[in-house]
This record gives sequence, structure tokens and C-alpha cells, in this order.
Amino acid sequence: MAVIGMDLSIKKLLKRYGIKIEYTNEIEFTARLFNTPKGMVIIMRSGMPDGMENQVILHEIGHIKNDGCQSYQDWRSKIVMEKDANEYMLDKVVGDYIDSCDPSELNSIDFLERHNLSQSLDYTVRNLIRENCPNSDDIKS
Repeated sequence: MAVIGMDLSIKKLLKRYGIKIEYTNEIEFTARLFNTPKGMVIIMRSGMPDGMENQVILHEIGHIKNDGCQSYQDWRSKIVMEKDANEYMLDKVVGDYIDSCDPSELNSIDFLERHNLSQSLDYTVRNLIRENCPNSDDIKS
């Protein structure tokens, strides 16, 4: 689990929730959280860039925080749980972005492009920037 680029706060979250990470090239998905008899494990595809890996781990931790690693009962539940997990990840990553930018330069599309995220998340990112940076009423997109 010792990943060079893994953020210290992410390591602390993994420890708090008792989550182990395993890497493999034998999967077709990016990452998934599994509740095993030995505890929770995130199975991840090997070789992701550090920034993407951090985002994926935060997304999976968001599942634990929001839905307790429950299985999805139907597609509507899955959509809500995925949305909640994305919001958890974005909340953590947007804070770092705000700290690294001049408030006049905050731009939701720039954030999404820097992190290789879908522009469908623009509305959520804009709201998070507004909540966390009071002087950002005229945020660019």
C-alpha cells in the first residue's frame, strides 16, 4: 500500500476506515471497493498516475462514508451512490485547488481539465468553490 504519490490525508483516511489497497492488471474496471472477511479492500488497476489514483481512492472512500459499502439494489440507488462518492472526492480535491490558486483565477473547467474529470461535474465543482471561497461569486467556467 505504500504509494509514493499518495497524499498523507488519504493514507490517514485509509487507516481510519481500515481499508487495504491491492493493485492488479487483471481487472477491467479502474477500482472497486469490496467488503471481505478480512475487511474492506480497494482493488485498483495498476499504473494509474498519482493524481488519478488519489481521486479514485477518495471516490471509493466516499462510498464507505455515504453508503457503508452496501450493494446497489437498483440502478437508481447506484446513480445516487456514485454521485455521493464523486461529491466526497471533489470536496477533498477542490479544497487543494482553491489553496493553490488566486481567487480571481478560480475556474471550474480548468479544475476539471487539470484532473481529467468529466465536464458533467462542472455544476458540483462550481458550488464547492463558492462554498469554500467566499469571494468567488464571479467564478469562471
